[in-house]
Amino acid sequence: MTDTGELSARDIAQMLNAQAEALAWSLFPAGHKAGGFFCIGSIDGEKGQSLKIRLKGSRQGTWADYSKARGEPGAQGDMLKLLQATIADGDLAAAVREAKKFLNLESMDPRALERQRKRAQLSAERAALREASDKEKTRINARRLWWAASPLTPSSPPVLYLQGRGIDFAHLGKLPGAIRFHRGVWQPELRREVPAMVTAFTDLSGQHAGTHCTFLQREADGRWVKLRGVATVKKIVGRTYWGAHIPLWKGVQRGKLADIRPGTPVDVAEGIEDGLSFAMADPAARVIAAGTLGNIAALRLPPQAGTMNILAQRDPDGSMAAASLEKAIADQQRIARSDGSGRQVACRWTPEGIKDWNDWLQQLRRDDADADADAQGEPDGEQDR
Repeated sequence: MTDTGELSARDIAQMLNAQAEALAWSLFPAGHKAGGFFCIGSIDGEKGQSLKIRLKGSRQGTWADYSKARGEPGAQGDMLKLLQATIADGDLAAAVREAKKFLNLESMDPRALERQRKRAQLSAERAALREASDKEKTRINARRLWWAASPLTPSSPPVLYLQGRGIDFAHLGKLPGAIRFHRGVWQPELRREVPAMVTAFTDLSGQHAGTHCTFLQREADGRWVKLRGVATVKKIVGRTYWGAHIPLWKGVQRGKLADIRPGTPVDVAEGIEDGLSFAMADPAARVIAAGTLGNIAALRLPPQAGTMNILAQRDPDGSMAAASLEKAIADQQRIARSDGSGRQVACRWTPEGIKDWNDWLQQLRRDDADADADAQGEPDGEQDR
């Protein structure tokens, strides 16, 4: 509240954020809830999920449109900014007037206004404390999950699963330390524990920031594959993984990412399989995984890192995945400008018609197998012609 007793825009935004869900439904009747978010297509109100509004926690009421680059008008903000971008046509003063109507502030006496403001402030402070506590608990759980898993051996289920995807650790010469096997991770749909490949997220200080899980199952013929018949094939434990990375393959430099030599390029995959597939083609490369496409936009590289090469997938134009990739590129370019590194951000693409890097590797393996079969099938007298 200002010295004159008037509510500031910050006060009003805080009060609106505390009622984020009610305001979201009022603005966007076509929206829907998903987890702790309210989802809609955009500020225009069409069905979709590109624009997400947080409904819980210390960041309740904050929102982002993931089809837009950060900093672009209508890309992110609080609930007052959302009013400004929608019914106020960009006018902040008009947004404040609409907010006062929604909050019924015009008819309140000054003492009631002050009580309302303090309640909103106290609610935000309590939510911040809860979120900090929850984050620390999930970080601890992520570490426990990781330490309960077994380092890889040549016969570990994750190794056999990845071999089935064309990734040959005999060719690479070692097993990644960032991947382990856990005999039983809770699968929410099956409501029981199932085997999983687990990988560690690490921040630049070397701290464990989260654990990525890929659920596995063993087929009747002995092959290990991704768990079938469920929507949740992967999950991330630990809410502090944002900006951290999975150190999949260190290439010719064996130290931490933070200690790479100046100018060293870093190849970034969304998933584990794509990253290791690229390492098969270039074992000297430094390869990390982000775990999610959204986290590519948030990844932090050391300032001395060279070009960030994103191992892109060929998603359809106009799809959410394609929009998220464009956002990741724009965000990383902004980070490179702001941290003074000036590094380049580029994409590596598979050949036309091949969606991702693991598909590309498996296609190479099939082509090699077909060529070997053809050679073996030729008469001895014709092989030398």
